[in-house]
Amino acid sequence: MAEADVAAGVIDRLLSALAAQLALSDEQALSGGAAEALADLSRAEAEHIFGHAGHLVHYGADTEPLESLIHAISAVLRTEAPADAPFKPGDEVRLVGALPEALSEYDETWLRQISFTVRYAGRGPMIDVQSDLTEDYVVATVPAAAVERVPG
Repeated sequence: MAEADVAAGVIDRLLSALAAQLALSDEQALSGGAAEALADLSRAEAEHIFGHAGHLVHYGADTEPLESLIHAISAVLRTEAPADAPFKPGDEVRLVGALPEALSEYDETWLRQISFTVRYAGRGPMIDVQSDLTEDYVVATVPAAAVERVPG
């Protein structure tokens, strides 16, 4: 087995274990230490974590605990996002205007019909979004100007 496959398998197991541990919590919240460890994720790290977790959910792993974990990680990153960020992790958005280059290989009609969740917002004009996990699990970096908040 290739080293990359082993690393991906380890990440999947760790995410599943953390999700199972979170499921035992009455508040469905990460412990202080777990939240602290996730607080300063880089864009690449967040993309990797959400991509793996989304893949597990999309392909039918025990979805409820993993979805709770995804929400809990988003909540941590939301508190860490810049105060002036136009969108924060956890916000539901949809694409507007020209199709971002990062999503150019996907069907545009499909992209316009689905909602995305913001997964990462830093100091720059770019945000990371993830498609609805029942549809797909793609995580893409797009300009914040390319999305608008979903009413609700």
